Amino acid sequence: MPAAVGTVTDRVWTLQELSILHELHNPVAVVVYGLFDSSHSSSSLQESARVIFQNTSSVQQFGVPRSSTDHEIVLHSLSNEEQQLRRTWIFQIAQGKAVQQAEVEIYKLFGPLFSGIADDVLGCTARIESKPIRVQTLPGKTESAIMHVVDMEASNADRHIGNADKRFAAMMQHTPLHTFLFNKHGKLLVANDAAMEACLHSTAGLKVSEGQDVTLKTLFDLGSYPGGEEESQTEYEDAVQAIFHLQLERYCHTQAHHNPEKGGAMRWECIEMWPMQDPVDSSPAVLVKRYNVTQQKELELQLSCQQEALQKQNQVLEQDSADMQQERLRLELEAKALAQRLDAVMHDKFEHQSSGFDADTPIDKTLNFLHAFIAGERPPVQTAMDLYHILSESDTHLRNPVALETQLLADEGMDNEVGKSMLQLLQGSHRVPRDLARGVSKTASSGLITGLSRQGSLSSFIPANITPVIERWLKDAESNWQFDIFGFAEACSGASLSMLGFHLYKQAGMIRDFKLDEQKLCNWLQRIESGYDASNPYHNSIHATSVLQMAHMLLCHGGILKSKAVSRAQYMSSYWSAITHDYEHGGLNNDFLIKTASPLAILYNDQSPLENHHCAAAARLLFDPSCQYIQFAALTSETIMQVRNCCINQVLGTDMKKHFDITSRFQAAFKRPLANSLGSANRFESPEVDWDKIKPEDKTLAHQMLLKCADIGHLAVDPKTHKRWALQLEEEFFRQGDKEKGAGLAVSPLMDRTMKGGMTRSQMGFFNIVGIPLFKTMVELFEDAQPMLDGVLTNFRHWEAGTANV
Repeated sequence: MPAAVGTVTDRVWTLQELSILHELHNPVAVVVYGLFDSSHSSSSLQESARVIFQNTSSVQQFGVPRSSTDHEIVLHSLSNEEQQLRRTWIFQIAQGKAVQQAEVEIYKLFGPLFSGIADDVLGCTARIESKPIRVQTLPGKTESAIMHVVDMEASNADRHIGNADKRFAAMMQHTPLHTFLFNKHGKLLVANDAAMEACLHSTAGLKVSEGQDVTLKTLFDLGSYPGGEEESQTEYEDAVQAIFHLQLERYCHTQAHHNPEKGGAMRWECIEMWPMQDPVDSSPAVLVKRYNVTQQKELELQLSCQQEALQKQNQVLEQDSADMQQERLRLELEAKALAQRLDAVMHDKFEHQSSGFDADTPIDKTLNFLHAFIAGERPPVQTAMDLYHILSESDTHLRNPVALETQLLADEGMDNEVGKSMLQLLQGSHRVPRDLARGVSKTASSGLITGLSRQGSLSSFIPANITPVIERWLKDAESNWQFDIFGFAEACSGASLSMLGFHLYKQAGMIRDFKLDEQKLCNWLQRIESGYDASNPYHNSIHATSVLQMAHMLLCHGGILKSKAVSRAQYMSSYWSAITHDYEHGGLNNDFLIKTASPLAILYNDQSPLENHHCAAAARLLFDPSCQYIQFAALTSETIMQVRNCCINQVLGTDMKKHFDITSRFQAAFKRPLANSLGSANRFESPEVDWDKIKPEDKTLAHQMLLKCADIGHLAVDPKTHKRWALQLEEEFFRQGDKEKGAGLAVSPLMDRTMKGGMTRSQMGFFNIVGIPLFKTMVELFEDAQPMLDGVLTNFRHWEAGTANV
């Protein structure tokens, strides 16, 4: 049980006698305290308290007594030091009989006892008289208590001084000049003298008494607003909203003032506000500072004028920049036109230096003639008559150059054997009599289809064989126009095609996107590679690898993918076509197969027998269960048809007999003749192409051109590699000539190894008639492929200068 406190007087008060204390104006409270632990050391005491009487003034100032639970909660909310001071003070009163007077902070004494202490006395210090008394609380029960009498008049005066000091101290932490403190209702709590003097000076003529009538709203009313009182009220409400509701860390309001003393000159003041708590009662308050910003405002106006001037200057500069940009574009167009004209001049130079070959087809000449009329020109009548005679001839090939045979064989600048070779390449030879064909068909068939089935030591799963060295080669193949194909083939030990094919399928995301079976894809690639005869000097798997790598460069770095000229399915198809385009090539050309009535020539009616076989045989492999890497059930019929059409058209398009037909159609679809270019199909401009609007058959031409360029892509590689390919092709031609001799046939032009020079003698003609025009036409539509054309022209100059060392 707690020990009683206060046992010093002999008189015993009754509760009725205490009621006379209601007449006092000062608050009186009688409290029975109990202290746990009866030792004489106050530090070990714990307090309990019970209010047994309070007069009316006490109820008004402090409210009703707290319950014992609330008393304990509030008591423990005080700091340990405050609790210790409180216990020591109570203990000292209980030990003596004399009345003790002390300056005590009201809340720290009465906060734990009463629940309704008024806001205006919270935190105030009061003079309190305390003395121990004895009170009869029940019949036969007397208790020791302490009577507290609060001197409110002394404490009120002290309170105002103490509260002001606290508020001034809080304000000084922010700024000492022109400072006010208002509560959330805009009532002035405190202001320093400088602030009040400035405010009273500003409100001259207004009724203001002792500063207390100055409110936060008063500060806003001091300004001159175009919208008058309504605008002033709006600005005030915005400030209150910002500080007390939005709780912004800082809010500024700038207002104008007319200064009568200076002839109505405009003066600007800033009302700067910060939210804070009233240090007296912790209620929301706002700290306000007013200061003159006229000079700052004038500077802002000057800066604003300067900013407007700079904006105008920027507009002028932007216009100048736009004019310069337009002029730059004009110059670029002129430069491009000059470059085209220079290319045309250089191309004419190449043509005139060799054979003066005219590559215009009848359709080209007709389109140029019509274009001249559309452009307002008057072509010569003789030109119209020439066109009439050309078109009326029954043997005219509309997509072949006019008088191709005559041009090639009658050109004084071209060796007769070279002319015959070019004619055979581009047009083909007539079939030999059937009796002769019967006599050589057996010989011919021996070199028709290799049907090889190489057995290697490599794992059937290609990724298992990719060493770090090969991985570096594959990385280089992704982005090098001058890729060392022979170095790569040597590193791959006869597996260059399957290695590069699998890598490109993988890195392009095709295995993922089309749900391809990786193991079966490896099987198919290795079967395809085994179908290339390694004994062929030219048409072997290394050639197929080279074509695949060049097709990849055109797709990914030549601008074809970027232009959206191919769909995702056609992208995959182009890789397939490059891989298979010479599958099971026997080292003999179509002319030989047709002349000898080979089974393939009979099967395909003399129409591109090799190309038809390459495509059909490679496609047939896809139906072998071990090679069926495409899950046809997972693809739509439209996708399957798109893939198959693309592959067939690309592979069949590699037949050089179709060269002029494809290039002529391509130029007609994607190029327009320039003005004043009558009679020459080489004067073209390439318009911007929206591939979404291009007809499917015209897109097919672009796909065919892609593989055609890749097929003779060795013209664009470094001179050393190109010359090696040229020599290997010459050797393959010589071998065909050997077979023709053995079969009793006339040896094809440039295929007789006993004659001086072979195929390499025709290189200048091939570059002029086929190579340069083909690559140039491609680059004019896909400008990013310019490195390919640069390589072609470099090799041409080597041949032209006689530095080919062949």
